[in-house]
Amino acid sequence: MLVRIMVLIAAALMLSACAKPQGGCNDVGCRPSSDLHNLTIWWQPQLRNSPNDYTRVTVDH
Repeated sequence: MLVRIMVLIAAALMLSACAKPQGGCNDVGCRPSSDLHNLTIWWQPQLRNSPNDYTRVTVDH
């Protein structure tokens, strides 16, 4: 009985470690890109007027 409880606890801990949310991604590959319908504008820190570092603008065809 004790072994089953220990296995259950170990499994729960292992699964909870996998479900932990990742921290912010600072890599350029994590940034959203422009596409056919949206233009993504990346702002330099000096030009930002909010915590967001990019703006997405809808492109009309």
